[in-house]
Amino acid sequence: MPPTWGLPTWLVGIVILAAFAGGALAGLAVSRQWSRRRGLHALVDNGVIGWIFSAILGIYAIAIGLIAVATWGNASEASNVASQEAAAVAAFYRDVGGYPQPLRGALQKLVRDYTDAVIEVDWPLQRRGEVPSAGTRIIDEIARQMYAFEPTTSGQSVIHAEVLDSFNQIVEWRRQRLAAVEYAVPRTLWGVVLVGAVIAIVASFVFNMDSFQVHALMTCLLAAMIGLLVFFISITDHPYHGPAGVGPDPFVLVRRELMSASPSP
Repeated sequence: MPPTWGLPTWLVGIVILAAFAGGALAGLAVSRQWSRRRGLHALVDNGVIGWIFSAILGIYAIAIGLIAVATWGNASEASNVASQEAAAVAAFYRDVGGYPQPLRGALQKLVRDYTDAVIEVDWPLQRRGEVPSAGTRIIDEIARQMYAFEPTTSGQSVIHAEVLDSFNQIVEWRRQRLAAVEYAVPRTLWGVVLVGAVIAIVASFVFNMDSFQVHALMTCLLAAMIGLLVFFISITDHPYHGPAGVGPDPFVLVRRELMSASPSP
């Protein structure tokens, strides 16, 4: 299920809450009219129904709660991956400063190009749920130039080892970021969330209350609470999707604070 359907986050929230509350209210009105025409409301024991309803709602609350925690964990992991990759880029940029010219200037320019590509090309694609590949060519070129360098002093050997370690971290965190683009709640679990919501809301229709207004209020509150959880799951389902997704802020910070302050080669 797409998390925001291309709509602003606040509008998605309103649509989901309105759908759940409106659907619950309409269903309650129809069910009350149907049951009272047949006299079924007189057969309802609210005490027994309460126990059954509590069991249904408890099981559903556990299920949707675990799913919400899992989606939040995915979003947090995706945010951490982006921060770690940006940190590795910053470390690599500083480390290559120990190389002699012209290699130092060439590598630092490639790192700036990579950072620009992540911010301006990768992230828009990630927000649409697409796995980007713009940085692959730059990474390959960095590797080609770096591996061709042969240290001539012990100091250069130490620096070269540090640079290789930083580069490998960039590659690893980049791989994890691209994998995180496709993080999502499986369709089967979305089925559990939505079908369970219907069951929990319909179960609230069975209670026998003389006042339709009170019954409607309690049912709508239940539906709104479930709708809020569904909304939360939907906007954290794909961590990089939409305006509420993880942004390129760590890379923007590295470009502004480190690379913009460095003199061009």
